[in-house]
Amino acid sequence: MTSHNPEPSAASDRLMRARQRRANRMLTQLRADEREVFLEDLARLVMPGFDLYLRLLLAGVLIGVGFRLDQRALLAAGVLVAPLMAPVVGLALASVSGSARFFLRELGSLAVGFALLAIAAGLSGGLGFPAGESSILAAGHVKLNLIDFALLIGGSIVLALVLARRSQVSALASVAVGYELLLPLGAAGIGFLSADPDMWRGALLTFGLHLTWAILAGMGTLVVLGFRPLVGGGRSLPVAVVLIGVMGLLSAIGLGASVIAAAPTPTPTPTATPTATATGTSTITPTATRTATATRTPTPTATETGTATPLPPRAIVFGGGDAGVILRDAPNGNLVAGVFHGMDLEVIGGPQSEGEQVWWQVRTADGQEGWLLGTYMATVTPTPTPAN
Repeated sequence: MTSHNPEPSAASDRLMRARQRRANRMLTQLRADEREVFLEDLARLVMPGFDLYLRLLLAGVLIGVGFRLDQRALLAAGVLVAPLMAPVVGLALASVSGSARFFLRELGSLAVGFALLAIAAGLSGGLGFPAGESSILAAGHVKLNLIDFALLIGGSIVLALVLARRSQVSALASVAVGYELLLPLGAAGIGFLSADPDMWRGALLTFGLHLTWAILAGMGTLVVLGFRPLVGGGRSLPVAVVLIGVMGLLSAIGLGASVIAAAPTPTPTPTATPTATATGTSTITPTATRTATATRTPTPTATETGTATPLPPRAIVFGGGDAGVILRDAPNGNLVAGVFHGMDLEVIGGPQSEGEQVWWQVRTADGQEGWLLGTYMATVTPTPTPAN
């Protein structure tokens, strides 16, 4: 009686291998029922489980602490701890196949998981963070970057390719996609908890664009490999058209918003503060002292007072560690550049109080101007030196 069991299992294994080989050649060569079974197998493979939420929570904590301490090693650990980005390619598969229920399940799972990561990163990296201060590493994930975009697209294509050809989720490609999705999301959580609107808005926009383009890249790869809507279902084709249209619309809206968000950034650079310092120099009115010199001969004293030209005081960046300190276009304003410990500065304005913090306007050796917290400057008191 037991001799009949191995034969059906061996036959089914051969059938599955043959079906896989046919699917690898071209999915459109499969019959409708075979194609539906193959897509269901892939759907089960990319469907997230409960471990997705636990691992995203842990990844959020590591990413938040990494941003707070400006430690890239913790950021890398957070990306490695995170689950595989199979649900991202699952959204692409659902869009191409035209399964609205599958798409909504994947999207809902990802939305909950990503929200948990943002909350964990915000609590561990942004809660209690001093106002006006932020991580330089987090600020690096606020704007779009061509290299990051290329890494995201490449990882998404490999994810879809390996899923379709081998019915597997590539771990290396998943790390690349996770790096481009999770770090901007963690920066958005930190910016929200630390009350930095520029950071959380820019990071959230970057995350949304990265997610949309990752799905679009996966969709394009699956279409090239022969994935088509399950037209036998009756509604899969229009659903696929709608989902693809929604993805394209979201990417267009995101790109437009990124262009608009990037446009105002050059405007703060022409600051009016240098003109104010020029008017300050004109307050030294040696012309009024010349009327006194006409009465008697104490002309040497008049020349001494007239030639006393106060030079802008110097300062040195103190503290900040290897990550440096953020230079802003205004007190608690947007990021301009990063300055590092020991860097020589020229004080050109201030002090200006914002709450319990004191800000000074400085100029770097290469001419970059901005505002810096007084707690990160070694010397800020003016020291006029009389000229000979």
